[in-house]
Amino acid sequence: MLLDRKLAPLQRTARIEVVAKFTGQLLGVLGWLILIPTLVSLYFHDFEITLRYLIVELILFACGFVFSRLDTPTDIQINEGLVITSLIFILAPLMMTIPFTGEGLGFVDALFEAISAVTTTGLTTVSALESMSATFIFSRAYLQWIGGLGIVVLTVALLLRPGMAAKRLIHLDESEDLVSSTQAYAQTILKIYLILTACITALIWATQGNFFVAITHAFAAVSTGGFSGYNDSLAGFNNTVGMVAVMVGCVFGALPLLLYQHVRRLDWRSFMADPQLRALLILVSIASFVLGMLFTLQLNMPWSEALLHAPLLAISAQSTAGFASLPLAELGGGVLLILILLMFTGGSLGSTAGGIKLLRMLIFLSLMKLSMQRIAVVQHAVIESKLGKEPLGEDEIIRALLLILLFIAVIFLSWLAFVIAGYDPLGALFEVVSAVGTVGLSSGITDSDLPAFLKAVLQTT
Repeated sequence: MLLDRKLAPLQRTARIEVVAKFTGQLLGVLGWLILIPTLVSLYFHDFEITLRYLIVELILFACGFVFSRLDTPTDIQINEGLVITSLIFILAPLMMTIPFTGEGLGFVDALFEAISAVTTTGLTTVSALESMSATFIFSRAYLQWIGGLGIVVLTVALLLRPGMAAKRLIHLDESEDLVSSTQAYAQTILKIYLILTACITALIWATQGNFFVAITHAFAAVSTGGFSGYNDSLAGFNNTVGMVAVMVGCVFGALPLLLYQHVRRLDWRSFMADPQLRALLILVSIASFVLGMLFTLQLNMPWSEALLHAPLLAISAQSTAGFASLPLAELGGGVLLILILLMFTGGSLGSTAGGIKLLRMLIFLSLMKLSMQRIAVVQHAVIESKLGKEPLGEDEIIRALLLILLFIAVIFLSWLAFVIAGYDPLGALFEVVSAVGTVGLSSGITDSDLPAFLKAVLQTT
């Protein structure tokens, strides 16, 4: 309490006018981004949906015009940056409920789909996807694509000038040594994201032969969002090569986007030496082997099928993409536990993937190794905390451990709500970890009949 009183004079409240101004700028950029599904609805002659999109455009541009012209200081405090980022991820789904309710969804389900798309969670309450309009299928995948990169990153790349305002909106981690400014960072990320999306679209198109299927699945793969236009996700593909092509996109999306700078420089040694890339490959390989054994020994699946589905599910869970090639509810508890561990860990820091991130897991394992070493050495020996050859700072370790602890706390509280409601504990844990890790794989619990308060639990985590 005494410490709180001492810190109170140093704490600054968020300024409403600053939050309004920069939120308005983000809403203006969102308005331009939403022009794409608006044009798509015109192409598919979904004119009623087009009208709804035009209403969204009008609201976004009007708010952007009014608020972005407020006369305010150009700097943003850290707390204001957090508020602005949170607001855009609340307002964007709310706006998208306008066209989504035109697809026959109730408000709760429309909001669920919109939040799931923008946050790249990938869970859905729509069971008959193949009966939905092409505009709806495209819009969900497209929202995942812009949500995966981040509306804030797009705004900084396209609109804001370099400076403290941009830095408060984008958290610069290990990327500061590769680019000279915040805006350059955002523009570099955008270029890499566009190139990856184009490459994966071309790959899926070449294997599947349908451009619409290719681009919607590329959007969902590179963003590691996982929305598919098929009722049974990857199982709806008519060939194995198409499913593998989608998984390639998921792997690329789960790696640090700035890591591809090494590819541009043809620095393959640095690319392959990245600890997160190595961790991803090792975990996917181990999980694929264990899942393959479970498929053959417990489910009597032929080895030819196990060799396909095991790595597909392992990559989908580890990258937090959420595509499924098999009905998960029929795979048994052992498979679900393996997938829960993969979803919890997630992809790389600096990627579009969710979970606690591989880098934080590596920091945690490094700290465990350090603790073991200190037990075995003499009392006054000095052992430095390192990740590979790089030293770890105390603040870096504390932040990683704190986030892991918060992640576990959110999972536990959300899981408790499902257990109290009478759901199977393992299935409920799988569903909650999938939602918190923004994965999208489902054990069968998430559907249109799920109580509204549990839908809210999944989407507020």
